[in-house]
Amino acid sequence: MRNAWTSGVDTISNLPCNVLDGILGCLPWKDAVKTSILSKDWRYKWVTRQELDFNDEFFKSFKQDEEAKRIIYQVLLVHKGPILKFRLCRITSCPDIDHWIHFLSKKNVHEFTLDVGLGNKCHSPHHLFTFQQLRFLELKDCLFHPPLGFKGFEKLINLDLVRVTFDPSIFTNLISKSPLLERLRLRCCTNLDILEIDAANLKFYEFIGKTKSISFRNAPMLEKVTVAILGRRLLTDTSPVCSNFPKFFYYMPSLLELEISGTILEYLIKGGLPESPPNALNNIKSLTISSMSLRNAQVVSSAVYLITSCPKLQDLTLEFYQVGVGDIVEPVVQLLRAQSSSYGVVKLQRVRVNMFTGLEMEMAFMKFILASAPLLEEIFIWNCTCFLFRSCKQMIDEMKEFRRASPNVEFTFEEIDMEGGSYEHEEVMEVP
Repeated sequence: MRNAWTSGVDTISNLPCNVLDGILGCLPWKDAVKTSILSKDWRYKWVTRQELDFNDEFFKSFKQDEEAKRIIYQVLLVHKGPILKFRLCRITSCPDIDHWIHFLSKKNVHEFTLDVGLGNKCHSPHHLFTFQQLRFLELKDCLFHPPLGFKGFEKLINLDLVRVTFDPSIFTNLISKSPLLERLRLRCCTNLDILEIDAANLKFYEFIGKTKSISFRNAPMLEKVTVAILGRRLLTDTSPVCSNFPKFFYYMPSLLELEISGTILEYLIKGGLPESPPNALNNIKSLTISSMSLRNAQVVSSAVYLITSCPKLQDLTLEFYQVGVGDIVEPVVQLLRAQSSSYGVVKLQRVRVNMFTGLEMEMAFMKFILASAPLLEEIFIWNCTCFLFRSCKQMIDEMKEFRRASPNVEFTFEEIDMEGGSYEHEEVMEVP
């Protein structure tokens, strides 16, 4: 008589192949292989698994990497059918990688991730450039050198490069030969003297690294942009004869979210601020400015210009770069006091401020926000307790005296001590 266990296994065995593969794909490798003992029918089901993920946890489950490598060879040797998704992390042996990628070149791979590991460098395998069905490509700590005659990844949608070394001309060629590209991330890669983005279908773009110049030449579908410049290399470009502001925002009419660092503000003010804001600012709903220094009046002026030039802006996040108590900031305070007279020009609803210490120029910036945003609903302020120059109550009491365009603003202060504890103070500020 068949028992419940056998019946249950048979029921699972009769599920559609895509459902079975989904179940196996959710299991760690060792557990997936163990399903072979369930029944005769299940003995080789794991060898058809379409997602092979050899991540950090996989390697940690073995005492030595050589043992893990042998398992990878065995899995690939017995595998049957397509492999749609392949991920390989924390591997340092380039010859092994070359052999595995050669095998994968015949498996119609759609998603491929290679994370060599911080501190190591490995040439991108030659056979990788034959993956004609590739939709997602993520490379970390690689030397990216396509062979002569490389025709690009015609179906590539998502490209993520981290600490990848390549010739700048290769990057331009790769983008131009990936016509379906929608998401592009470049983080700590090769220094690019001139960074121009020409990608008609691009919707998401992130750049963290070093460059002298950055602009968007053709990005009609671009919805979110994140740019942070490391170091001061971008500022060595002193040649612009016209404003960098329109150069940066040149033709991306669909932009909805913008995240930039304070260094970008320094870049944008070169050549002066244009009288008419670029059209790319017309639809922005979310703006983040990180590491913004309040020492420089021109940088603050650029931030104010950007905030007030986004007619649909609803969410604003600011992170102030720490300044000393003795820093000369009177020009900044005077600038912000003058801006506070522009009553009710911003349609902000939510504001978050990180690293707020309570210094005069920070309070002046909040005064500008409160006076300029008639639709403002909430402001969230955060910092570590040890960095505060005054108590939350003192800051709230002072802000109550500021002119406010919005009748009701919910103000939340959160302090976090160095031991991980937190204190939160909430108060609704109402116009009397």
